Amino acid sequence: MNPFNIETYKKKIFKTILKYKLVEKGDKIFVGLSGGKDSGSAFFLLNEYIKKNKIDCEIYPFFIKLGDFIPEEVLNIVKKQAEICEIQLKIYNISDFGIDYEKIAKLNRPICSSCGTIKRYLMNKIPREEGATKLCTGHHGDDFIVFFIKNMIGKNIDWISKFTPLLEGKGKQLSRIRPLFFVGGEDNKNFCDAIGFPYIKEDICPHKFLKQKIDKRREKWYQTINEIEKWQPNFKEYFLEGISLLAEKLCKTSDIPKECEICGEPTNTKICAFCRLFESQKKLTNV
Repeated sequence: MNPFNIETYKKKIFKTILKYKLVEKGDKIFVGLSGGKDSGSAFFLLNEYIKKNKIDCEIYPFFIKLGDFIPEEVLNIVKKQAEICEIQLKIYNISDFGIDYEKIAKLNRPICSSCGTIKRYLMNKIPREEGATKLCTGHHGDDFIVFFIKNMIGKNIDWISKFTPLLEGKGKQLSRIRPLFFVGGEDNKNFCDAIGFPYIKEDICPHKFLKQKIDKRREKWYQTINEIEKWQPNFKEYFLEGISLLAEKLCKTSDIPKECEICGEPTNTKICAFCRLFESQKKLTNV
């Protein structure tokens, strides 16, 4: 594999931002931070791109605290990331939305599924209600290759339409931007290490702190695609270009999401996954 080069890495991300028009004049972009290398890299470079090109827009880093069990170290790192970029951090707690993560963890369902449901819901609802035009996440190329393969295996073809650097918003679904679409997780780590940008270096999955069983198969997927990259140079780049082209074609045929009959948030069913999860929590509380 080629040695890491900061300028090559940054040019690739800036090219993605420019080509897919991830940032435009008048934008109000919320960036979801977790304290990790990926969301941290996306935030830092998005902010640098905006300043460098003097784009008249706003950027707001925000953090969703899943519960008091999250170590203070995580929050301190997120605050430090925002401080370095000289932007005020917004902090939200899921308890303000009626969710008790420790109770959710006791439900008879995969904990990773519950966590994903909560995050997807709040990361759309919170920025939109704050007037955001776009949501920026730290999802990177390795993520999307794995997402693509797993959804193909599961025959979830409709989900593939979401795998693109810019996912245009529909209805109450906020537009999403992924500046790191064409770089990998190891690239983000190398970048943060090279510039001394702080991030949580250990596993920050909340399930670890609740002593829940974690599905580690995702790491095996990452190891596999990195192994392929070794004997097939540019495998990831070409694969991602193909995914993006396919996603754009599928996206043209996708429908505007319905609105949940309970909360009014976007969903493909009558009752959204978040409200169903919330109802399960209430039943657990009443037992």
